[in-house]
Amino acid sequence: MPVKYLGLAYILLSVFFASLMVILIKYLSDSMNIYTILFYRGFFGFIFVLFFFTKVNLNILYTNRIHIHFIRSVVNALALYFWFTSLTLSSLADVSAIGNSAPIFATLLAIIFMKEKIILSRIFAIIMGFIGVTIILNPNFHYVELGHYYALIAAVLWGFLVVFLKNLSKTENAFSVIFYFQLFLFVSFGILFYDFIEIPNKLNFVIILLLALFGNLSQICYFQALKHKDVSYISPFEYLRFIFLTIFGIIFFYEYPNSGTYIGSSIIFLGILTLNYNVNFLKKLGLK
Repeated sequence: MPVKYLGLAYILLSVFFASLMVILIKYLSDSMNIYTILFYRGFFGFIFVLFFFTKVNLNILYTNRIHIHFIRSVVNALALYFWFTSLTLSSLADVSAIGNSAPIFATLLAIIFMKEKIILSRIFAIIMGFIGVTIILNPNFHYVELGHYYALIAAVLWGFLVVFLKNLSKTENAFSVIFYFQLFLFVSFGILFYDFIEIPNKLNFVIILLLALFGNLSQICYFQALKHKDVSYISPFEYLRFIFLTIFGIIFFYEYPNSGTYIGSSIIFLGILTLNYNVNFLKKLGLK
């Protein structure tokens, strides 16, 4: 495959594996609590990473930025907690639509913390993102599901995470990033929520293994996509997750989104496209 298409291939694979993982989480949530799912997600994800190290040099784990890995892991663990919990409380389509606002938050955070240029189209994209999320939450705010709030918190945390990952991608490799995160995830949840962790039955055990595998593959592909392309390039393709999960939600869980979800998600997508167009335009002018 030509190098110029690697970024696209990696993000499409990442979205596909992430969608499969979400379906399995939704299924498991009927019989297992969220702390159990997160613990095993981290534990078996860590085991899978160890298998990779039989084929590579362990020196790739060496880093001078362990503090960044730690902060990133904390943010990622919190994001997963709110994201997984939102899946148990609201429909796949609603959660996915709100989650798609993460690139908008990433842009806002990059402006605040990384001193990126304040450009009109970026401000427009941020405003569009907030409008889209508001419509999904319910314009009248008569009743907003708790899962929607959790999904919104997760989206903000994903925004922070994208900034951290882009920073780490400049010096670190995918295996070390995932290794330190999986280690932190299962150790921290194992210690903090030991009394809540359940022993899965045979079927759930197999599903957890697949969940961990898909999660790892999604992270590896996403990290590799960041190495080949800018965040603004790959972000619009993440919108495919909404399409996948909406279809899966209808087929497997009989969840039919309302019109507000479709309208709001379309507005968010328009904002993401604006970000992508703006960065590409600046590159052509030699300003980025």
